[in-house]
Amino acid sequence: MIVFYADECGDHSMATAPESPGALKSGVSPYFVFATVGIRDSSRSTLANELVEVKAKHFGEDVLDLAWGDSEIKGRYLYRASRSVANGKILSKPAAFGRLDSPEKVSALVHDLGLIFSKYRPLIFAVTVDKVEILKQGQDHQRSPLGVAYAYIHQRIALGLERLYAGDSAIIVADQQADHERFFRSGEMNRVRDDLSQHLYVRPNFDLVLDKPLWVDTDLSSWDREIIQLADIVAYTATETMKRGSAPDELCFLWKQILPCFAIHWSSGEVIGGGLSYYPKKARTPRI
Repeated sequence: MIVFYADECGDHSMATAPESPGALKSGVSPYFVFATVGIRDSSRSTLANELVEVKAKHFGEDVLDLAWGDSEIKGRYLYRASRSVANGKILSKPAAFGRLDSPEKVSALVHDLGLIFSKYRPLIFAVTVDKVEILKQGQDHQRSPLGVAYAYIHQRIALGLERLYAGDSAIIVADQQADHERFFRSGEMNRVRDDLSQHLYVRPNFDLVLDKPLWVDTDLSSWDREIIQLADIVAYTATETMKRGSAPDELCFLWKQILPCFAIHWSSGEVIGGGLSYYPKKARTPRI
């Protein structure tokens, strides 16, 4: 069994501005990015414990006495901490990040997180839905960004398992999202997935992927909530790559460590179209 830990960056709203129906409403993100980091179930305990050890090393041995959210590692926290210490300040929230009071300390944390990606080599898939481009193509071409993201992830995981991991199956694990759960219960995700898959040259065997994600409560979870942090880092970095039109150079984005973990397309050998996917087809793809 390969467990794919999932997280997102941006919202999946397609709300438009009342004065301009062809443009997104103010405050709605232009992209919805959904990322999954896959590891074998036999690695769950060692990977999760190593992440806890990294936190203890850089945030202090008493990190376990803090509320988990006070030491949660997110891509945007790494970026903000890096920017803060570069300007002679510290990131005060989450609480544990206040202990990173120098560029050297932030770099050391980023270095150890990079080692985890390099050591465990998770199988990564990320989907970027360009909502601005969807609107440009007209109302008839709109699909739920959430449905598109899950459909693409299911397609690529299923095809990857068939071609690379014969005999394995997969499950997606994500933190609790009430709107995601409602979307699956409504049957809409299956509808979007079938719609997007009907013209594929090879139809994926979706039976290889558990029908819906396993949603965990990060307040009650232990191993799984730690590993989901890696998916957050990937989603944030993929979003920044899309915004810039090229991969970010700053070490805090961990691009050099993440890139080799992206699944390649089984036919072309390219990352784009494999581990990195973009919707709709006319969406601008960044240079990587």
